[in-house]
Amino acid sequence: MKIGSHVRKKREALGLNKAELANELRVTHQHISRIELEQVAPSLQMLLELSRTLGVTADYLLTGREAAPVDIRGAIRAQPLSPAAKRSLIQLVGELSASE
Repeated sequence: MKIGSHVRKKREALGLNKAELANELRVTHQHISRIELEQVAPSLQMLLELSRTLGVTADYLLTGREAAPVDIRGAIRAQPLSPAAKRSLIQLVGELSASE
């Protein structure tokens, strides 16, 4: 994971220095430096706060991808369909994926 480089890239793109970001997150600028240099990994809480403050997803901070890939099975499960309809759709998606 390159969380630190993703934090630095987004911080710089927003025109923030380490002290400004640290002030918003209520940590020291040294802590931001250690995160950016990959000397420490941010806690889950800090990861969420960084993502909110920098205006990106936690997925971006973890992977560098702007948008998380959508799992179609999860999307189907979230729909207000009957359990039988969900199973059928998920099975169909599985068959279509296997034929690729």
